[in-house]
Amino acid sequence: MSPQPPAANNTTKTSGPALYHNVQTYIKELEISEGQLSSVLKNVYENNQREEFMKRLDDRVKQYDVEIEKLCSKNYQDFVKTFNDLLSVREDTSVLKNQLVENNEKIQALGNSLITKVDQLVLENRKQNNILLSVETLNRYMPVFNIYRQLKNQMKEKKNYYQALKLLEELENNYLPMVKNYRFAQSIHHSLPLIKHDIINETFSDLKDFLETLRVEAVKCGKIANQQMAHKLKIDKKYYLMESELEKIEDDSDLKKLPFDVVDFSPLYKNLHMNQVLGHKANFSDYYRNQRKKQLQLAMNSNSNMEMNESKTERDLLDAYKLYLHNITGFFVIEDQILSSTEGLVDERYMDELFSKALPRLKSIIRKIMEECSNAELMLKLKIIVVLFCITIEEVQFPTIQLSDLLREIREKYYSMLLDKSSEKINLILTEDNYTCMEIDSQEAYNLLMEFFPLDSKETKGESSDEFFRRLPYSGCVPKIFLEIKEFVNNCVKFSEGLNSSQTELDDMIRKPTNRLITERLSENIRQLINRVSLTQLVQIVVNTIYLEKSIDLLEKHLLSVIKANSSKQSGKLQGISVFKDLRSEAETQIYELLNRKIDQLIDLESFNWNMTEAQGQASEYMKLLLNFLKSNLDSFSHLPSKLAQTACVSACRHVAQSLMSQMISPKVKSINYGAIEQLNLDLLQCETFAHSIRVDGLDNETILFCFADVRQIIDLAISKEWSIYLNDYGEANNKYNRVQLNNAQILLEKLRQGASRGKGILSRLDIGTKTPEKDDLKLIEAALKQIKNLINQTANF
Repeated sequence: MSPQPPAANNTTKTSGPALYHNVQTYIKELEISEGQLSSVLKNVYENNQREEFMKRLDDRVKQYDVEIEKLCSKNYQDFVKTFNDLLSVREDTSVLKNQLVENNEKIQALGNSLITKVDQLVLENRKQNNILLSVETLNRYMPVFNIYRQLKNQMKEKKNYYQALKLLEELENNYLPMVKNYRFAQSIHHSLPLIKHDIINETFSDLKDFLETLRVEAVKCGKIANQQMAHKLKIDKKYYLMESELEKIEDDSDLKKLPFDVVDFSPLYKNLHMNQVLGHKANFSDYYRNQRKKQLQLAMNSNSNMEMNESKTERDLLDAYKLYLHNITGFFVIEDQILSSTEGLVDERYMDELFSKALPRLKSIIRKIMEECSNAELMLKLKIIVVLFCITIEEVQFPTIQLSDLLREIREKYYSMLLDKSSEKINLILTEDNYTCMEIDSQEAYNLLMEFFPLDSKETKGESSDEFFRRLPYSGCVPKIFLEIKEFVNNCVKFSEGLNSSQTELDDMIRKPTNRLITERLSENIRQLINRVSLTQLVQIVVNTIYLEKSIDLLEKHLLSVIKANSSKQSGKLQGISVFKDLRSEAETQIYELLNRKIDQLIDLESFNWNMTEAQGQASEYMKLLLNFLKSNLDSFSHLPSKLAQTACVSACRHVAQSLMSQMISPKVKSINYGAIEQLNLDLLQCETFAHSIRVDGLDNETILFCFADVRQIIDLAISKEWSIYLNDYGEANNKYNRVQLNNAQILLEKLRQGASRGKGILSRLDIGTKTPEKDDLKLIEAALKQIKNLINQTANF
């Protein structure tokens, strides 16, 4: 740090030796370049040493001048010698320069020649590359010319326009975009619309030919469709074959192919695709639809052979009638196939329009023929032909036409009236029934019952041989319902009398309304009854459904007998078996629910004293009432199917056990004393005694006893206090308490701890410092509870 300048009135001069020493120091700093000029000058002026500094600086300059002169005089001779050497080298340098200039000129000349040759080589390479590029371009675009040439040849030959369109589409979409910048591509592009127009004209020409084919083949197509449906329904061939064909052997090959296989649709598909590609699909579709509408209008007009007069025989009338309906059937079968196999040519709206136009005309013609027909046999034949036509039309996904309503309207109304009447009678029978086993005390009454309801049953006979007595497992409504359904079948058969219907049709006519009576009316009446009767009545309803199910076979035999058919010719089965099984299942479920509901009412554990100090010494009153109730009801299940009785018994016992367990771990119960556990043990012993004593066919007592296994183990664990054994063996197969869940054990211990804590508070005031069993129990509970919580946490982490 530089010294501060002295004040003006205190300035003093430094002594001689010190002044000389300071100035010399400043000069040395400048010489060695370690000091800064500014700092040196600052110090000089601050110390008032400027004159002395300048004087010493001049002396030093003069000293250096003397030294420079001495140095120059000493090295002068060496400088002269060196200069002479440079003069001698100058001449050699001049020669070398000339040689370099000469060599440079030669190199420049050679470089110019090389550049010329390189330029020529580059030019030749460029020409070669252009040639290769031209060849490559021609090879790349040659397919354009080839395809265009093939397209022109296809159009000139006028054979395969579909292939020509594929070439045109490929040329327009794939190749022309590659050469769009060339003039020849523009020429090709301008010629394409003319080619497209020619293709469109040819497609419409092909469509006209195809439409004519459809008109001709419609009759054959409809005949095959009716033939296949007739074989399916087992209708005689005279209702679809011409009279002249009946004597011939029927060609079964038509049964193995689809009706529309007689028509080759490939021309239509190809022409439709071509118009779609060319953007004329809408025009093509409109033309097709208009032409088909005209063809339908022509087909709907009846011919003179269908008019009934004295000159026309029945054979001529039936042939004309069948031919007319074959043509209509074939028309709609073909249209349905076109609808399902094409997209956009026809649609559902178009089909509905066709059908709405055809329906009034068909109804008019058929109604006129039926009204004019005076021959019952002929009318039946005409009716079957109409039915066959209606079913065939329905088979090709058309809505149900009103033609069938002419024949079914009256019949359906008649059946509906029968259903309502029978339903009311059945409902009255079910309402008035006493739902107790049917008892018969005379041989005459028993024989009469077996005559109209010959169903095998497990009947109970009287003890005395002198007195006639029979107790049947079902109640009185079962034979009454059977007789009502039988009467319903007879009334349905009356409607079909004299119609000369086929066995299949007659069977279907009787079976359908009978199935409706069973599956809709009877099942609904029984279902409503199930929801409002008592437990005892439910048990009887289950038995009744068993015998109603068995009576279906009797009804089936009666139905076959009245239509004079055997089981091999029937079209189906009465659907009562599955219905009664479902009803029985609902009744069984209701039995289980009523049992459990009654058990819940009898198990009054909410008023149970969980803090009792000692057990009562016997089972609780609620348990006695509950087990008496179960015993009386399970005894009434003796005539039920063994599976139902078994399920009801196991379900009831399991529900009792679950109720005991759920009440024991319920959050509503805050504390439990060991006295309450002892009382629950007595109640559970009563349940186990009941499980040993009950007798259910097919169910061993060990299975019933197993229902109480969970609650038994947790009560035994609480009484024995073997918590260490339970925890040490937890998860092992041989664990004595393997059915006790950790969560339930934790909840029970917490309740026992709460109960023990209350007792401890009282005892602590009576015996302070005295060791009591209650204290030991509390310690044991605390230790076990701690281990269980740790085990639960370990299980959760794992």
